[in-house]
Amino acid sequence: MSKIPKQPEKKDNLKQKYRTDENFAFKSVIISFILGCIFFIISLLFNTEVITIFMNREIIWTFIDVLIKTIVVLLFFLFIITSFANYKEVIGKRLNWKDLLLIILLSIGQTILNSLVFIFTFIGLIIIVIYLFLIQEF
Repeated sequence: MSKIPKQPEKKDNLKQKYRTDENFAFKSVIISFILGCIFFIISLLFNTEVITIFMNREIIWTFIDVLIKTIVVLLFFLFIITSFANYKEVIGKRLNWKDLLLIILLSIGQTILNSLVFIFTFIGLIIIVIYLFLIQEF
């Protein structure tokens, strides 16, 4: 018997490693999507004012209320965009502008009832999209 391992065993090891990476990517897609859906439900409950956090309408409590609603919508956007982009990467495609625009419109649509939340969410989405555009590899 030779002490040097044969080449086909190495290829099998690479195939097995690729399968585990693909499984990890699918798990990442599912977990990100579940978290995005949770934040979507929370956002709808807060922004339609089914659940209200602060009943007192002083300026500081209004600001905190708007901040919480905005953060929940931005977290929804981040998790859904991560899930969708990872899924596209697994199937071998890239995230295009139409898909990104659809997710942005879905995020903005949650904030239509409150103008302050709408403005802060819109600014936050612009910052996130610019950041993601600048860090992507060409």
